[in-house]
Amino acid sequence: MKKVILISILFIMFSSQVFGNTISFTDNSIYWPGWGNTTSDDSQDSIGIPQFTGGTIYLDGAGKLQQLTIYQSVTSSGSWGVISPGDLFISTDADNDWEFFVDLTDWIVSGASNSDPEGGYYSMYSINLALGNSSSNPGYILSGQDYTGDWSGYGIRNNHPVAYNPTAGTYYGDVYFSGWNGTPSNQYTFIFTDLPTGALQLGQDFTIGWTTNCANDVIYQTVHTSAPEPATMFLLGSGLIGLAGFVRRKYRK
Repeated sequence: MKKVILISILFIMFSSQVFGNTISFTDNSIYWPGWGNTTSDDSQDSIGIPQFTGGTIYLDGAGKLQQLTIYQSVTSSGSWGVISPGDLFISTDADNDWEFFVDLTDWIVSGASNSDPEGGYYSMYSINLALGNSSSNPGYILSGQDYTGDWSGYGIRNNHPVAYNPTAGTYYGDVYFSGWNGTPSNQYTFIFTDLPTGALQLGQDFTIGWTTNCANDVIYQTVHTSAPEPATMFLLGSGLIGLAGFVRRKYRK
């Protein structure tokens, strides 16, 4: 009986560590907090293309971020070639400061001629950057303005952060990005398992921010990581039920 109880306890512990946590989210933010521009843009989730719909996040058994996938619904567009992704921003806690960004950009001014990142590894930097819109936030690369400069002929979301100057950060490690090209894809994926820490350690709440060079659709999502996934809870419950059954049988004897 002692062996059975020990096996059940080990099974419960193993289940809670081996199985990760997959969390889904939807695109429910129009712009990053503090970055509205007091125009009609503030009421539009998507200004033309792209159209992000949300994504999934995969955490390992230790609560570290291993993979992030973002989905979008546009399947074809003649204007897709002018869209390029900005940098991915990550806040590992709930303090409204970005702690990391993945540098996907090789440009310092946003415009229709920006180049696209191919599939491969990109540098991630640690930073300490306040989210709010103020003059005390140097380093943000902004989207630009409607029908102005390189955006001549295009309507965009004005003056929204899309990227960051990597010279202001400290290199942390490399992150794999699935790539972006001149035709729409249904999903874009970031993989964090090649970082020096094996993945990115997070708090119970963390935030991701991502958009394109035109900021026409913006991802800003705070994710709660403390709730175990259903599969883990099922295995945990199964182990506890089995353990209770064996104990009950012992007392009956």
